[in-house]
Amino acid sequence: MQQNIFELTRERFKFDKDTPIKVFESFSGVGMQLLALNRLGVKYESVGYSEIDKYAINSYKAIHGNGNNYGDICKIKGIELPKIDLFTYSFPCTDLSKAGQQKGLNNTRSGLVYEVLRIIQELKDKNSLPKVLLMENVVDLVQVKFIKQFNKIQAELEELGYSNYVQTLNAKDYGVAQNRDRVFMVSILGDYYYEFPKPVKLEKRLKDYLQPLEEIEDKYFITDYEKIFKINDFYSELKGGKWDKLHDIGKRVYSSGYISPTIHTMQGGNLEPKISYALGSREHQARGWLDESPTLCARDYKDPKVILQPVEPLCLNSKVNGKQPKVINNHNIRKLTPLECWRLMGIDDKDYYKAEAVCSNSQLYKQAGNGIVVDVLVAIFKKLY
Repeated sequence: MQQNIFELTRERFKFDKDTPIKVFESFSGVGMQLLALNRLGVKYESVGYSEIDKYAINSYKAIHGNGNNYGDICKIKGIELPKIDLFTYSFPCTDLSKAGQQKGLNNTRSGLVYEVLRIIQELKDKNSLPKVLLMENVVDLVQVKFIKQFNKIQAELEELGYSNYVQTLNAKDYGVAQNRDRVFMVSILGDYYYEFPKPVKLEKRLKDYLQPLEEIEDKYFITDYEKIFKINDFYSELKGGKWDKLHDIGKRVYSSGYISPTIHTMQGGNLEPKISYALGSREHQARGWLDESPTLCARDYKDPKVILQPVEPLCLNSKVNGKQPKVINNHNIRKLTPLECWRLMGIDDKDYYKAEAVCSNSQLYKQAGNGIVVDVLVAIFKKLY
């Protein structure tokens, strides 16, 4: 639902600051919604969550305690749920994202959103509708290919009595140096008005999230360029009208002086985001002598990823005027660590270390990519108070 002049006459919805809200997280992941409520400092009670990934469950428990996991959303009965004030659902983007097969919402994993609608309907049948629903997903959901399916979801929620407000928000507009566009829908029970948070000036850059070089294990530094980047075949021939290798997210390199690309669900295999850094001893870099990589300029190439095109001597040159890409001698490349990826999702180090104690690096990378940036959630929730 788009904002218009008539909505300005509606009353703004607000939770009572003195009364704990009851929260249910479906498709909870590691529980970033609770992390946001904690940071906002509001009173709440987690009455349950729904998650089937055993590794995400381990991280959730490590960070938030055991809680009440209702498991598979397909098996949840609305009549069995307790009273809920805030119901969140960040359903799988597998069949919506350009990184997937884009099969849509019918009979797919992304179609699990219809289980949410079923549960909400069942809650209505027992006169126990949540006051607020919060949805998050990739921006493909509101683009031409899937907008009709999304509009049907909105229509069903309106029939249940909700006023829907939809907007695409980018993490870089809410204090986090990550270029991460996601669509959010806030659905409020009744004839209420909601205004999404306004962007704020970004003060940080990727380098502000990086660990000191002396803390980085050797395995994160790339030395075998031929193996990882296949330099001699970095750009293949056109396949189906697209540059095959150009779209390979594992072969993109970013500057620490700009912002991070979208953190995705890479699980090792050299798919981790990579940054360039000036060569020299780690000791020199730790002292700040060579802490800036060459400037790379970013442009959206394949949503939700960003490919960076170099503007001066770089670590990897794109094919220009027939020249093959090459490695410039005075720079090197390393992967972002799981901790750095979690920082770029707005998660505090103390919570990361709790998850690190129970999960492998590959799962930590995946959990970061599957999450919602905490700072964006904080900004959204703040508008509900």
